[in-house]
Amino acid sequence: MYNVRAVLEGRLALTEGLASEFYDCLACRGCESVCPAGVPVGNIMEQARGLITEAKNEGTLLRWAKRFLLSGVLAHPRRLALFMTFARWGDALGLRRLVSAISPALGERAALLPAITPRTVLADRFEPDGKPRKRVALFAGCIASHLFSEVNEATARVLQRNGYEVVVPKEQVCCGALHLHNGLPDTGRELAAKNIEAFKDVDAIVVNAAGCGAALSEYGELLESNPGAKSFAERVVDISAFLVREGFEAPAASPSTKPMRVAYDAPCHLFHAQRVKDEPRELLSKIPGVELVDYREPERCCGSAGIYNVTHYDMSMEVLERKMKDIVPARPDIIATGNPGCHLQLSEGVRRSLLKAEVVHPVVLLDRAYRSER
Repeated sequence: MYNVRAVLEGRLALTEGLASEFYDCLACRGCESVCPAGVPVGNIMEQARGLITEAKNEGTLLRWAKRFLLSGVLAHPRRLALFMTFARWGDALGLRRLVSAISPALGERAALLPAITPRTVLADRFEPDGKPRKRVALFAGCIASHLFSEVNEATARVLQRNGYEVVVPKEQVCCGALHLHNGLPDTGRELAAKNIEAFKDVDAIVVNAAGCGAALSEYGELLESNPGAKSFAERVVDISAFLVREGFEAPAASPSTKPMRVAYDAPCHLFHAQRVKDEPRELLSKIPGVELVDYREPERCCGSAGIYNVTHYDMSMEVLERKMKDIVPARPDIIATGNPGCHLQLSEGVRRSLLKAEVVHPVVLLDRAYRSER
């Protein structure tokens, strides 16, 4: 961290070696949680990576790929939808097998993605069941809305069941987290400004992805000159934290209820960045049939870390292996986690360790319990 600050303050020259070292960090913000001085490690690393990209102290191919995929595709919902359509067609035509045959390294990374299915487009608005409590907005995300659309559907239904009017602003865009973490702060700020404009006249902005929630909740610092940034950030809340703090109806057991051993994985950007620690476990404990099983260091990073498992695949898999060595002895039927990147990474961990467990978002388990009542 001393080297990072020295570079940012101009006291140390930025070299390719230092640039590589800055990107070796998972940016999990675990050190931020325990730092007695409260050093904002996440913010400092984002500044350093922005400087690296600006100074072009990284490989040309990597820099081009980041700008094309993150700024050129991910930042534009229509382009992303078209890209995912082509990717789905590619899956159907066996493109992944071809990629693996040509480049085993790329094949390993491609295997992290689930099968790409047509996305379910959410309605603009969901009427509350019973007497309305509050009007909330759902942040749908970018890639997650394509790969994990069932999580957004479950989130909307759970909020609806608990008396909330849910709106899904169509003008919303990517949260900018991947851009900020990978040296593209200008794109991150542009996306933040668009989201601030899109989310107005709601009591809360509910998020079901830890990485997105962390980025959205820091818009006040990212865009200090924007008059709406602070208010936006203050209204951002993770779905588990929102339900527990506001109160939610516990599902009733049904004849189809089966015992489930559930191991909860605490996503880094939920546990460390947003300080949401106990709420997901409390939510899970209210679901009929759930037995929460403990294991060593559930808050330890799984190795996903945004796109770290793509850019630093081998190191990422080492981190994952350590995580799975802790989880496997607990013999879970379910691994519950609240972040899409962690979901993908842990699914790979389940496959590698031959563990018969399903990786699921906590809100999906709650939604299943509500629906089984009927």
